Amino acid sequence: MEYKSYTSFDPNFLWGAGTASFQVEGAAKEDGKGLSVIDMIKKNPTITDFSIASDHYHRVEEDVALMAELGLKVYRFSIAWTRIFPNGNGEVNEKGVAFYNRLIDELIKHNIEPLVTIYHFDYPQSLVEQYGGWVSRKSIEDYRAYAEFLFKTYGDRVKYWLTINEQDHVVRIPSRLGLTGDNHYEQLRLGYQANHHMCVATALAIKTFHDLGMEGKIGPAISYSIIHPASSHPDDILASKDAMLIKNNYLMDLHCYGEYSPRFQRYLEDRNFTPTIEDGDLALMKQYPPTMLGVNYYFSEAVRAFPATEEFPIGYQKKALLPEAEAGVFEVVKNENLAATDWGWEIDPVGLRLTLNELHDRYNLPIFITENGIGAYDKLEEEDIIQDDYRISYLKEHMKQVKAAINDGVTVLGYCAWSFIDIVSGRNGMEKRYGFVYVNREDFDLKDMRRIKKESFHWYQKLIASNGEDL
Repeated sequence: MEYKSYTSFDPNFLWGAGTASFQVEGAAKEDGKGLSVIDMIKKNPTITDFSIASDHYHRVEEDVALMAELGLKVYRFSIAWTRIFPNGNGEVNEKGVAFYNRLIDELIKHNIEPLVTIYHFDYPQSLVEQYGGWVSRKSIEDYRAYAEFLFKTYGDRVKYWLTINEQDHVVRIPSRLGLTGDNHYEQLRLGYQANHHMCVATALAIKTFHDLGMEGKIGPAISYSIIHPASSHPDDILASKDAMLIKNNYLMDLHCYGEYSPRFQRYLEDRNFTPTIEDGDLALMKQYPPTMLGVNYYFSEAVRAFPATEEFPIGYQKKALLPEAEAGVFEVVKNENLAATDWGWEIDPVGLRLTLNELHDRYNLPIFITENGIGAYDKLEEEDIIQDDYRISYLKEHMKQVKAAINDGVTVLGYCAWSFIDIVSGRNGMEKRYGFVYVNREDFDLKDMRRIKKESFHWYQKLIASNGEDL
């Protein structure tokens, strides 16, 4: 739908950017920090690891000063669980507590709202060794206790909380659960059990949030992208709806409604993936839903029907990092209507508007866009110039669609571009850059780690100053 006129962004709209602790902080083994599952991943000899990352741990004041210069109203960051509890539970690491106090106080000093992610992939390795991590029900209380500690320690200054980042990705990527071995089926089965435990843990954390009388909003940060049918053929339309259910909506139905939908229950039963559910679990989720949703959006997908055959029976899944094809359900195909990034992610700004509307129609909660951006081969030229027009174009077109979604009636609290500064990509090291601020290092070459403002920095600075009127 097009409108004769568009309203302006709310004066309190929170323009921001984000990072994740393991990708930006470095200091992986300093000041009492314990090991996470990220630290245990076998190092790729061709790209950098996370041990130094962007060295944010040692450059907090410098980096926050740049955030203030950029004009950020909100900064999304994650707390490294093992910086607070080196073993995931038990003894508190006071140096870790002090680091985040320093960061939060610095943000507040510059009138930047902290948006805190409680857990962003870096699960404590010690909890995996103690009892198996998220696949064990013991994980629920340890997460709740960790969240409670954060609420009590930082809640006087933090009003926006994200419980778990991209939970669906965690449960589908074995290394993020601390799982080893090659039994893909068993890992998926354990993943669905871990997913259930995370949903119960999230509900308990939200209950704790309310019991403590915390102000503000809380909810998960979900990876959620609209999935288009590859054609108008009814089978492809059905495939797109099925893909939306098993990649996106199953999780949101649990968080927001406390239920496994009948179709998803049947899906799990057919594959023997049904998790163990204890009495009271679903009632707890229903009683303590999120009060906001964080949405990570980068690209959309297109799918076509993938009928099961003798060669590809029900249960077959194409081996990939995240689901790309499942017999009897769907197969991801190239969308010929869209351009793509250097890494093959299809650029679909309208898909963001569709995503926001889909979430609003289904769950009717305020939304924070917690990640949106483009990874690219940024080039540092003479006189410290990084000309990243492609980033400006990507962000501008997506932000226009955010404004359109707001005009559609969606409540959008704020927008956090990914990312504030160049961070270490999980699969591409420093080669794939997202930030408004360039970090002068390459894989295995620290150079001088200088922070250099890209052209997109200056563009976003002006956009924030105009409260989005310059789009």
